[in-house]
Amino acid sequence: MSNTITLDEAKTALNSCRREELRDHAFGDREIYWMSGETEVGFSYLGGGGPTIVSVELADGREANFTGREAYELLRCGTLHVTRNDSTGPDEYRDGDCLPGLTLSGVKKELCG
Repeated sequence: MSNTITLDEAKTALNSCRREELRDHAFGDREIYWMSGETEVGFSYLGGGGPTIVSVELADGREANFTGREAYELLRCGTLHVTRNDSTGPDEYRDGDCLPGLTLSGVKKELCG
């Protein structure tokens, strides 16, 4: 048996899961967990301008990281459940939309004066 997880295997595994998205409307980022019962099968973080990576671990112990087009395909897998991770952002969530003043320099200025 190969130690590699194919994209199709990852899709099948993640589609059988509940996709928990913890969204921060103020920072425009989200943490994504694919859960099968109490077991985490996959994880991704979307935000900060870095590359999107979806990490998957199957019950047989095989693991893989998917990037690029494959990662974006996997981000649609599973039954979506959204929780909000902020109380000050706009009502509508948008990936990458950070409120003014919440940039690294804006937060530093507010904390340090």
